[in-house]
Amino acid sequence: MIHITQIMIADSDTEFTHLLCQALRAVEGFAVSGIYQTATGLEKIVLETNPDILLLDLMLPDALTALREMSELSERQRPCIFALSSFVSTELSAECDRLGVNFFLRKPISISSLIDVLSRYGAEARLSACHTNDAPTEYDIIMQIRHLLGNLQFPAHVMGYRYLRDSILMTIEDPSVADSVTKHLYPSIAKKYGTTWTSVERDMRNAVSIAWERCGSGFPGYSFSRRPANRELILTLADRIRYELHLDLCADIPSPHSDGFN
Repeated sequence: MIHITQIMIADSDTEFTHLLCQALRAVEGFAVSGIYQTATGLEKIVLETNPDILLLDLMLPDALTALREMSELSERQRPCIFALSSFVSTELSAECDRLGVNFFLRKPISISSLIDVLSRYGAEARLSACHTNDAPTEYDIIMQIRHLLGNLQFPAHVMGYRYLRDSILMTIEDPSVADSVTKHLYPSIAKKYGTTWTSVERDMRNAVSIAWERCGSGFPGYSFSRRPANRELILTLADRIRYELHLDLCADIPSPHSDGFN
């Protein structure tokens, strides 16, 4: 069975996108998953539709912001990104490289040339990543946790953020550790950071309180009617990440028990 490569296009040039879509329909193995005239909210759309390739015009407002947001996604979630721009500079090229852009193309570019590049490089890059990274890596899990906590406006500068992050990692590996937070989870975190389990509990609760207030007394996307307790939040977020990364389908989950999460 031929693999259908899904291409998402973010470009405000309607004539260009119309011609490109017509050309793509004539190429076996390609399909257009969506056309957008703005870069705002692209990360959310990428997560919802999971395209293989994102074709992004850097002249769109918020294009670089979208790239920064998508740079936080795991390899499994991030599409192969083709950036197009009529303005090219060393600084822009370096920034795109830093943000994980796979290919940087200069406008104007002919439709036939773009189709050729997509055919020769786009699908190959995406499929290669899928086959060599079937299971989420430790890095994927860490970045997903950081991204999730960032969306919920947790303050990264407080110790409670680190404690919560590591607690989620431990719970992803072994959900039973959260069954007894005072006997197992908190003491393990306290030992790592050279503090007491009561300090871990207090600082974590403080971080939750700050994030709760920042979000207007409610975490978007969750049904908490009140500020959740530490254990409740840890289990909920760990379960969300296991679901998003399909970790329940993996035989082995990378162990987060190391000193490299600071």
